[in-house]
Amino acid sequence: MLFIVSIIFAAALIQASVGFGFALVAMPLLALMLDVQSTAALTALCAFALSASMLARHWRAINIMEASGLIVSAIAGVPFGVALLAYAPRTVVLVLLGLLIASFSLYSLTTPKLLELKNRRWRFVAGFFGGVLGGAYNASGPPVVLYAAMRRWRPEKFLAVIQAFFVPVTFVTAAGHGLAGFWTREIFVAFAFSLPAILAATFIGARIAARLSIENLSKAVYGLCFVLGLLIIATALRG
Repeated sequence: MLFIVSIIFAAALIQASVGFGFALVAMPLLALMLDVQSTAALTALCAFALSASMLARHWRAINIMEASGLIVSAIAGVPFGVALLAYAPRTVVLVLLGLLIASFSLYSLTTPKLLELKNRRWRFVAGFFGGVLGGAYNASGPPVVLYAAMRRWRPEKFLAVIQAFFVPVTFVTAAGHGLAGFWTREIFVAFAFSLPAILAATFIGARIAARLSIENLSKAVYGLCFVLGLLIIATALRG
């Protein structure tokens, strides 16, 4: 339990500092200890609590039009991701998770010059794929973060819209996991133990964000996630 809470705290601290990244860190580490369904269920519950606490600080900068389009399309995609998690073989799910994390991290580390998106309708595409990835891996962030980067959002708007997106999407994802039978007594016990760590990470992360270079911290997070992605692929293939 101490190891699980430590993972949750570290992942929450990263998201509280840079705005996202909780699932990218928590999922591969927890998947080394728990089965895939339990990992997804615990991560979704913790991600909801974390995003809700962060949204309380940034809600004034929310762009309703952008956030609502992302949220509605993501909710439509969540059931597809939950079905993938429920019915796909464990090895396939873990390998796909590892590939997702490693490839997105490597892509982000290369810091490519992205085209600027002028049309807001792309938010429906980003939101839907974010919902699919959220339902399966709690990793709804990559498509939405990529969309936000291509829209050239200022930091305040980025933090507010991303957290406004995460709160309902992680709630629906967690509910989908419950309906699929992934919730257990042990999951709720771990969630209860993790809540104080999440709140502490939110408080500390806000202060880290005010003092450190977000760019350098983000690169360190992506480097760690790249290694974790490769580790989970190797673990899955080893059986």
